[in-house]
Amino acid sequence: MNSLNVDFDFDSRMSQLESEWRAAYEDSMAARADYQALANSVGANTQKVNAKVLDKALERLDRSEAAKDRIMVKSERLEEAWLGAA
Repeated sequence: MNSLNVDFDFDSRMSQLESEWRAAYEDSMAARADYQALANSVGANTQKVNAKVLDKALERLDRSEAAKDRIMVKSERLEEAWLGAA
């Protein structure tokens, strides 16, 4: 019974981390698209984009990529702990 609880806890936590990662992935894709659109508009001179706006877009992209990395590290640690307990 104890092993079943450990497996259920692992599956539950891993599922939660996967959901968090998917949300972070979607956010990073949106942030990347926003940043690229702003960067392209600067390059094409179709509109002048304030450097602060471009910097904020890049910062958002960096934060979303870092969030994905942190979640992946949590997932890997959980998996390593589970494998070590098995």
